[in-house]
Amino acid sequence: MKTLSIIGSTGSIGRSSLKVFEKNKKFFILDSLAANKNLKKILLQTKKYNPANFILLDKNIKTKNRKFISFENFIKNRIKKIDYVISGISGYDALQINLKLLKISKNLLIANKETIICGGKVFMDLAKKHKCKIIPIDSEHHCIDFFVNNFKNKKNIKKIFLTASGGPFLKKRINYFTKASRATKHPTWKMGKHISVNSSTLANKVLELFEAKILFNLNKNMLDIKIEETSNIHAIIQLKNNFCIQIAHRPSMQIPISNSLNVSNIQNFYNKNFTFNILNPDYKKFPIVKLGKSILNKYNHYLMIIFTVYNERLVNLYLKNKINYGDISKYLVKIFSQKFIIKKSKEKIKNSNDIFNAISFAKNLKI
Repeated sequence: MKTLSIIGSTGSIGRSSLKVFEKNKKFFILDSLAANKNLKKILLQTKKYNPANFILLDKNIKTKNRKFISFENFIKNRIKKIDYVISGISGYDALQINLKLLKISKNLLIANKETIICGGKVFMDLAKKHKCKIIPIDSEHHCIDFFVNNFKNKKNIKKIFLTASGGPFLKKRINYFTKASRATKHPTWKMGKHISVNSSTLANKVLELFEAKILFNLNKNMLDIKIEETSNIHAIIQLKNNFCIQIAHRPSMQIPISNSLNVSNIQNFYNKNFTFNILNPDYKKFPIVKLGKSILNKYNHYLMIIFTVYNERLVNLYLKNKINYGDISKYLVKIFSQKFIIKKSKEKIKNSNDIFNAISFAKNLKI
């Protein structure tokens, strides 16, 4: 039996992971569950799924439960590596945690794109150093990963398109003062509020472009975005002979999680006819896409970090009703028009100190 830990078990990725575990209990020993600060939920999960221990990442949350272990002791006292660790925590702050998870994981199943973007080559090189295999479980990157690992001649790949549903406003007028209740109403996926807002502005797809560049070490000209509103197509691979291979599955995170854990899933494709309508994103409606492609094509890793952190700050402010919905795109585009930001493209990210300095710089930018 393989050991399994789920970090972020109370979030959407964690809950999907537990559903997969529940269907495949005979293959796994549930080593641990971890939540940020939702003590009530993780106690219920501990009672239901019976992990060896559980973790609270927020040091301010206290409990006397006998199964509780601090994250520091979870890392420090590890004698044998865990076979599979699923990291479903969100935001760029997760980088600190995922850097530590590299040391104790044989396979790190990661849905946190901010870690890959901010960590970049430094993170990927550390994973190799610690003999930890990085397995992407975002549906788009999972599909690309499957293809590039099974396609005999990668030199025949001309372009890879990551697909977006277009979010709740694809066919609707975007209101500058849109309430969060509308922006978080994703048409095809059940996700947290932050990623749902990112999906509505298509910032999430920009982050996925950056992530794909780093994960697969692809030429920047090989990556692009298409719209497929049903969320059934997750990636389109264009070959040099202009064959296009569409990789499709139901919009369920249980599929990439199951595949990455090497267990079967019962998420069959729908037994009815489909019409797939592939569109180009509207740059006027979604200016963040144009900005993201500009960063990808002209600039470097440092600006990807700034985009990731600054965007997260804006979304958090929006969800707290401190800025308007339209301000997210407006402020992002505006900050990257500043000369002092563009100059940052000349700075190289060589180590973890450089990463955290870049994050700190982005965290302190004026909004």
